[in-house]
Amino acid sequence: MPDLVILIWFSFRSIIIGLVLAVVWYLARGRAGRLPTGLTAAVTVTATSLALACLLYLNAAIGFPVLRPPLSEHLPLWVLEMSILWALAIGILAVALLAIPIGAHTPRGHASLTRRTPFSFGPRWWFAGISTIVGTIVTVSVLAGLASEPDEEGLWRNYTVDAGSSISFGTRIYGWYYSVPALILLAALIAVTIVALWLIARPSLSTNHDDDVRMRNLRTRNVVAIASGALLIHLGSIFTSLSNTALLRGGAAIGDSGWGSWTTPFAAMQPALLHVGLGIGALGYALWFGVLLSAVFMRRATTGIVRS
Repeated sequence: MPDLVILIWFSFRSIIIGLVLAVVWYLARGRAGRLPTGLTAAVTVTATSLALACLLYLNAAIGFPVLRPPLSEHLPLWVLEMSILWALAIGILAVALLAIPIGAHTPRGHASLTRRTPFSFGPRWWFAGISTIVGTIVTVSVLAGLASEPDEEGLWRNYTVDAGSSISFGTRIYGWYYSVPALILLAALIAVTIVALWLIARPSLSTNHDDDVRMRNLRTRNVVAIASGALLIHLGSIFTSLSNTALLRGGAAIGDSGWGSWTTPFAAMQPALLHVGLGIGALGYALWFGVLLSAVFMRRATTGIVRS
């Protein structure tokens, strides 16, 4: 039993920490940002629950092989090998669902002279935050890709340490083999996020101006939170992967009785990379759980609230 508990903790620790953070946030401040009952809340619960369930299952399949689907011999291995891409792919689908309802039909109010953009219904720091995350992902991906080398299969995912005297040793790294598909998915996630925000902002404001603006603020917050959460989970996975690369150790006999040992140049950073990765991933899951809690514990809609 203790071994099972330890296995569960190491398989889901970022998710568990993220859930705790989300509950604390909800109890402290989140109840003021609950969604009203209606289609938007139902879609938000569905999208967020499916996203979390998919990642929970895929993470469980790593630690518990019995949960892997009985597909071909190669497909499950490829899916598990590319686990670093899961959050981005699932985030794209979740954000796309959050665009529903599209252009809800509500009585139109007065014409607004202010031009509405995808960024009209959220504070600037929301969008500055997601831009910072994207910039960090791109920077780390490029640096890791430049450090990678092709392996025996010609795939850019190998990292080699040259110990001199024709001695070298290597391991896997988050190289171009992983980062190029990830960057493509990242671009797709940003594009889908902008489209979803545009679909929320585009319709004319209803006669109940204040409630309509509040609903659009909440929907914009949820889209940005789900997209940011996916990016943070992905970034956490990158740092965790690099921490595994930093664990590389090698040794060889030198002369008749000597022994030499070598590590990676960034071996001293391994604990920091691991804990930063876990922490960033936990923040990503906290955003997802926070959105779910705000939709599950809905506030009762008043007569004038716009269900958009």
